[in-house]
Amino acid sequence: MLKPKINTMKCLSRLQAIEKKWQRYWSSRNTFMAEPPVGSDRDKHDSKKFFVTFPYPYMNGRLHLGHLFSATRAEFAVGYHLMRGDSSLFPFGFHVTGMPICGAAKKLADEIKHYGCPPVLPTADSLELPGSATASENAIDKVGQFKAKKVKLNAKTVSKSQWDILIDLGVPEKEIPKFVDPYHWVKHFPALCYKDMCKFGARVDWRRSMITTDANPCYDLFVKWQFRKLYRDGYIKFGKRNCIWSPLDGQACMDHDRFSGEGVQPQEYIGIKLELINYTTLLEEQREQQQEGEEEGDGMDDSLAEKLNIKLPRFYSNPKNKAIFDQLWENQVDNAKVYLLAATLRPETMVGQTNCWVLPTGRYGAYYINKDEVIIVSEHAAVNMAYQGLNNNKPFGELDFICEISGSDLLLATVRAPLSPYKQIFVLPLETIKMDKGTGIVTSVPSDAPDDYACYKDILENRNGIAEKYGVDVGLMLEPYSPLPIIEIPDIGTLSAVRLCEESNVSSLYDRAKLTQIKEICYTKGFYTGIMKMGPFIGQCVKDCKQSCRDLLVQNNQCIVYSEPESEVISRSNCVCVVAAADQWYLDYGNVAWKDKVRYNIEKYLNTYHDEVKNQFNRTVDGFREWAASRSFGLGTKLPFDERYVIESLSDSTIYNAYYTVAHYLQGGSLDGSTSLFPVEIVDDSFFDYIFDLSNNLPEKFMEYFSTDPAGADRLHQLKKSLLVPGVNSQIILAIRSAEDLLTAMRESFCFWYPVDLRCSGKDLIPNHLTMMLYNHTAIWSDDEAKWPRGMRANGHLQLNDAKMSKATGNFLTADEAIRKYGADAVRFALADAGDGLDDANFREETANNAVLRLYNLLATCQELLAASAVCYPESYEDIYSTIEANSADCTHECVFLASILDCTLRACSAFERCSFREGLIISFNELGHSRDQYIHSCETRRVPYCRFLIEEYVSTQAKLLAVICPHIAEELNAEVLGRSSSIFRDPLQSQDTLAEALKQLRVFLKIDEYVQATIVRLKNYLVDVLKPRKDGTVKLPNGAKIAQVYVAQDCPEWQTRVAEFLSSMYYDETEEYGGLGALPKDASSRVSKYCIDVLETPKKDLQKVMKYAAQLISASKTDGPDALVTKLPFSEHKVLSAYSDAVRTGLGVEQISFYMVGEGPVPPESCKAATPGKPIVFFE
Repeated sequence: MLKPKINTMKCLSRLQAIEKKWQRYWSSRNTFMAEPPVGSDRDKHDSKKFFVTFPYPYMNGRLHLGHLFSATRAEFAVGYHLMRGDSSLFPFGFHVTGMPICGAAKKLADEIKHYGCPPVLPTADSLELPGSATASENAIDKVGQFKAKKVKLNAKTVSKSQWDILIDLGVPEKEIPKFVDPYHWVKHFPALCYKDMCKFGARVDWRRSMITTDANPCYDLFVKWQFRKLYRDGYIKFGKRNCIWSPLDGQACMDHDRFSGEGVQPQEYIGIKLELINYTTLLEEQREQQQEGEEEGDGMDDSLAEKLNIKLPRFYSNPKNKAIFDQLWENQVDNAKVYLLAATLRPETMVGQTNCWVLPTGRYGAYYINKDEVIIVSEHAAVNMAYQGLNNNKPFGELDFICEISGSDLLLATVRAPLSPYKQIFVLPLETIKMDKGTGIVTSVPSDAPDDYACYKDILENRNGIAEKYGVDVGLMLEPYSPLPIIEIPDIGTLSAVRLCEESNVSSLYDRAKLTQIKEICYTKGFYTGIMKMGPFIGQCVKDCKQSCRDLLVQNNQCIVYSEPESEVISRSNCVCVVAAADQWYLDYGNVAWKDKVRYNIEKYLNTYHDEVKNQFNRTVDGFREWAASRSFGLGTKLPFDERYVIESLSDSTIYNAYYTVAHYLQGGSLDGSTSLFPVEIVDDSFFDYIFDLSNNLPEKFMEYFSTDPAGADRLHQLKKSLLVPGVNSQIILAIRSAEDLLTAMRESFCFWYPVDLRCSGKDLIPNHLTMMLYNHTAIWSDDEAKWPRGMRANGHLQLNDAKMSKATGNFLTADEAIRKYGADAVRFALADAGDGLDDANFREETANNAVLRLYNLLATCQELLAASAVCYPESYEDIYSTIEANSADCTHECVFLASILDCTLRACSAFERCSFREGLIISFNELGHSRDQYIHSCETRRVPYCRFLIEEYVSTQAKLLAVICPHIAEELNAEVLGRSSSIFRDPLQSQDTLAEALKQLRVFLKIDEYVQATIVRLKNYLVDVLKPRKDGTVKLPNGAKIAQVYVAQDCPEWQTRVAEFLSSMYYDETEEYGGLGALPKDASSRVSKYCIDVLETPKKDLQKVMKYAAQLISASKTDGPDALVTKLPFSEHKVLSAYSDAVRTGLGVEQISFYMVGEGPVPPESCKAATPGKPIVFFE
C-alpha cells in the first residue's frame, strides 16, 4: 500500500519545508515553554510533571552527532511526556567554564604571535611553538655526568593548528583573530548551538538557557551561593591532596580539562625499598662469615629453610656492574643507602619475593628522595614523586637527579627485600616491563603471580636462550630461590600460580591468553578468599591484612607511598599529566557520612534504567575521594572565600538544574543575564536560600528594591511586562503584586519542577559529573529528600556507519551537516534507531536516507487512505463493543485492527517510559504499519471500503506516537491529514488506564490475529509435506494442491484437558514458591508423571505419549505463559477461519477452501484425530 519510492531529493525538500513550517509555528506560539499549572489546572497536574535535563555541551565548537545522540534521549523523553499530557520541561544551557577555551585561545594567540596572521606554519602536519618542551631539552644526562638536572615533561605533539581548527568549524578567516579572546568563544558558539538545535526542532524552553562563568553575573552568583553553603556546612576543605596535575598549566587537571584520560584518578602504589647491596660491604660480610666458620652466605633463616626444605644460596657479587655502583657510592651517594624501588599494589605478598625484575633495555635514573636515601626508578615514576615532595626538598616538581643507569647495568645485582625470608635476592631480566607504568622495577612473587612464575620458568629452563642471553647463572640465582607457599586458597591450596600454570601447560611468558585467565583466578580468589601462611600476618585473610602490611612497611621505613595516574592523562594544553600533592580547595567526597547519603539516594529513589548503571554509580561512590574544586586560572567563577582560585568546570555544574527553574526570572531572556530584570547587587545568599526552599526568611535587599514606594512599584510593573508570555504564564505573572509575590512565584516554580525526574548523559560521565550531581544535591538539600534526583539514564558513545567518529578520518558529521543532508526528522529517526543500551550505538546514514523516503511515503499513504475511506460500520468504539457483545464475526478484521492499534500504543508507551526509544520506534512505526497493511489487504480481499473511523484512529495514533521521535511529520499528519487546528502536543494520547481498559475488551482479537497467522504457517507446512516426493519418486498431487479442506476440533481428548488443567493449577499455586511471576515449578514434569500414574491411571503404553504432550505444554509456557495451558480457545475457530478464508486461501495458494468442524465434513472423524483446539488439520486435493 505504501507509495513507490521517488526521488530522494524531492522527498527531502518537501520534508525540510514541513520542518521549517512547524518550527516557525512552535516559535510563534511558544509551544514548548512550560510553567507550573495554576488554579484548577494545578490540582489536575499535581502528580503529572516531568523535568528532564541533559549535560550542557561545552562551547568550544559546533555540535556534532554525538551531542545530538545524548541530547535526544532527553528530547525524546520530553516528547513522550508531552504526548502523555504531562507538564513537561526541557531546558538547555551552554557550558563555557574551564581550561579548553582558554587553552585554545592562548594557542591561537601564540600561533599568530610567532607565525603571523594568518599563521604560516613550518610544516603541514605538526606544530612546535617556541617554548614547548622537546625531546632534546628533556634528554637525561648520560652515565658519568654526575650532576643533578631538572627533568621536564614531554608535551604531546599538536597535529593541527588552532587556526585550521577554527576554519574547519566554519569560522570566516577574517573573524579568527577575534578568538584570541576567550570571551569571544563564549559569545560565538552558543549562538550557533542554539541555531542548530532550533533546526533540529528541539522541544526546549529557550527562556531558561544560560551560559556559565562570570560572563553571566546571575549564574556566577548562583555558583558562589552554592559554594558558600557547601563551605559553611563542612563539605569543602583546604589542604595538600593528591590530584591529577598539568605541569605545563601549573594546576590541577580535572576531567573537562583533559584531551584524553577522562575519569582517570590517582592510583596509590607502595614502593618497596630493595636495598642495593654495596659490593665492598658484601665482601666484608663474606670474610666475617668465613672467619666465624659459618656456611657461605645463608640466604634465609636456617630454621625456616629446614622447614621448607629449601637449599640455601650463597652470597654472590657480579663484577659486571661493579664499576657503575662504585661510581655511584664513591662519587655521589655519600654513604646514602641506594634502593631499587619496586612499585606494587599488593604489599601483603612481599613475604613471597624470590627475585626482582628489571627491563634490560630500560633507562633508569638514580635520584635523591632525601639526604640519606637514593632510589633507582624510571623517569616516569621519578617525575610523579617530584610533584609529591619525594625530591630531597627541591622545588615543587624538580628532580634531584644523579645519573642515568641502564637496565643492563642493574642485571644480576643483589638486593635485600623487605619481608622476604631470603636475605638477598637477585635482579633478573623481564622483557615485558612497561617504563611508563610504575617504577620500571618489579618484585617477583612466582608463587601467586602467574606472569612471575612464567618468566621464572622461562629463565630456569633457558627458553629461547634467555638465561644465556643475559648471563643468568640459574643454579646460583634461581634454583635456590623456590616459590614460597605464602597464601592458601580454598580448592587450590598454596602456590596457586605454580599449580595453575602447570595444569594449563603455560608455554612461556608470551602465552598471554592462558596467563590472563590464570591471573584473574589467582588475584581475585587469592585476595578475597586466601589465608596468609607466611609472614607477620600468618593466619589472617589476605584482604584484611593488606592495609596492615602497608602500615608495617611504612613504619619500618621499608617503603615509600606515592601515586601516579591510573592511565595516561593528556591535558588540553597537550601536556602529559602527573599526580601532584598540591595545596587546594577540595570537595570532601571521601566523607563516609556523605557517601552513605548518596548510596541511600541511589538505592531508594534513583531509577538508573540499567542495573549496570546502578552498579557503576555504587562503584564510583565506593572509590570517590577528595575532588579538587579549584584551579589557578581559566574561565569560571572565582571561589567566593578565596578569590585567588577559580572553581573548576565540573564543580560548578552539579545543581544547575535548580537554576533552570528560575533562570527566566533572573536573566530576562538573555543567555548572559545582560537583560537581567533587576540588579545583581540585590541577589545574595538569602535570596537563593528562599527561592530554593531552604529558608522561609525573605531576602531583605530584594524586598527593599521592590518596596511599595512609587519607584519600587514601577520596577515591579516593568519586570512583569518583561516576564509576561501570553498563553504561557499570564495567570502567574498577573498574580504578582509585590516583591513577596515575585519571590513566591520563583519558589513555586522551583518546588513544582523539582526534583529532576530524568538526567540523560553519556556513560562516561558516571564516574564524575553524574555522581557529583548526586553528592551535591544530597548536601545542599540534606534535609529534604524530595529534592534529590529521581532518574539518570546513561547511554554509550555514538559510532557513525559502524566506525568511530573521527575528524581525522573524515568519518564525522556535525549536527548542522546531518540536518542539511537528511532533514531533522530523518536524523531523529536514525538517532532513535541507533541503539538503546549502554553499548556504543551506531548512526547509519543509510537509515537516515531511507527514513527520508519512509516518512514521505507515510504522509502520502495516510492522505491516500483517508481519502479512500468511507463512513461505514463500525463508526465508533461503541459499535465495536456492540459487535463483541453480540458475538458477531461481521467485524472481526476491524476489531483485530483496532486491538492492534491499542496494543502497539501501550507497548510503545511502555518502551518510551523505559527510555527504550529504538524499541518504541520499531513498535510505533514498523509494527503499527504492518497492522495497517494487514487491514488494508483484508479490505481489498473482502472488497469492502476502508472504515473511516478506523483509518482516522490509526492516523491519529500513528501521529501521536511518531511525535515522540519525529515531531514535524507528526504535526503535519495531525494538521494536514486529520485537519486538526491545534498542535499535536495539545492533544495528547489517552491515559494508560483508558487504553488498557479498551484493550482488555479487545484482547481476544489479538489472540485471533496470532491464531490466524500461526494457522496459516502450520497449514503451509502440511502442504510442503504433501507435495514432497515419495520414496519411489512419485508425488501425491503432481499438479499441485487446488482444493483445501480444513477441519477444526472443538474439544481436546479428556486426558489432554486433565494434564493441561493440572499444569495450570501448579502455574498459579506454586509461582511465589518457585521464585517469580509466571513460572511452573522445576519438578513439573515429574509431578505430571506421578499424577498420570496415580490419578489418571494412564496405561504404561500411553505414558510416553502423555509425557511428550506435557513437555510441549511446559516448554510453551516459558514463552506464552499461562495461555499455553488453556485447552479451550476464547473464540470460535470455525467462525474466525471463515472470516479469514481469503487470507488463508491466499496463504496456501489454493483455488478453493472449506472449513468444517470435525465430524461434519466429508472426511470421517477417525481421519481427523490429529486436530486439537488451536491446531486444525488440512486435507488437500
